[in-house]
Amino acid sequence: MDYRRGVVTGESVWRAIVLYGANSATYKFAFGETLLQVAATGRTHVTLDELAPPYAKLLCEALRNHDRQGIAANSRFLDACRAFNVDEIDQDTLHRRTVQYGFANVIDAFPQLSGTPAPVRFYEDRRRSSISPGLVLRDELVELALSGHAPLLSVETTARWRLVETAWETGVSSAVLIPELVYEPETQGLFLRVEQRRKPVTGVVAALSGYQDGRCAYCDQAMAQPVVEHVLPWKLRTRQWNGPDVDAIWNLVLSCKSCNDAKRDRAPYEKWMPWLEQRNNDLIESRHPLREVLMAQTGETATARHAFLGLAYRRATELLPVVWTPPRSG
Repeated sequence: MDYRRGVVTGESVWRAIVLYGANSATYKFAFGETLLQVAATGRTHVTLDELAPPYAKLLCEALRNHDRQGIAANSRFLDACRAFNVDEIDQDTLHRRTVQYGFANVIDAFPQLSGTPAPVRFYEDRRRSSISPGLVLRDELVELALSGHAPLLSVETTARWRLVETAWETGVSSAVLIPELVYEPETQGLFLRVEQRRKPVTGVVAALSGYQDGRCAYCDQAMAQPVVEHVLPWKLRTRQWNGPDVDAIWNLVLSCKSCNDAKRDRAPYEKWMPWLEQRNNDLIESRHPLREVLMAQTGETATARHAFLGLAYRRATELLPVVWTPPRSG
């Protein structure tokens, strides 16, 4: 993420909050999306009563597809959402219980990164204020919600949410290889192979865009229409390729159309490859829901992953010796 390399923007810090860190529940995804929705109206103050309806709606919708939305054995808030989904309580009751239980931890936890406050503050907690209790939405949040980045941030949040749900539903360790995670080039989507069926998880573009800060892997420019790109080219599969699966997550990045067209069926210049190594390490260290998949594909340690990538690159360039020099070559 850019903010970790010295570039601090509201967009990069928001991505870090949503995309990095432990996932003990999916509240932060619903809460973040709700904040963006409210801030997009230009408001600078919101009460919990006003946040509750859209916040609870997102969790209720998620529970209809995946009943597990947290790792805790019990949750009075999620139980209220489940009760609403089966018509055991009405909407007013759901909203009262959301105010009572749904914000207990997420408001304090959301702006934290690895246990420390994020470098950009998006709101001030005034819940205990005697005058206008609630949240004061700071300019940084309103500007972000009204920017052109907001729609992509929402897509990335949804993608991360789906990945977390899938990891919990399948059990991370058993989901590493069986059921197998499959990339489908035609739809640019990720699927779980369940027996003889394939279950859609999310799109690769949405899953990876945030971890590239919306920028091309090769030229570092903002991408209007990202393309899923095989770093070691798919063409290797048409040769006597004895290396790792090039359709796997470790080898997939997002590029702009210009770089994708220029690269064609070539591997990038070797000096660019540390970028891919660092990207994979960042995903693993960030507690990404696919970290177990990546570790199974590339190695348990950074040293093993370095050796894995080096060997794969050597094998690839022996079969396809003509390489391409990206605009950013390391």
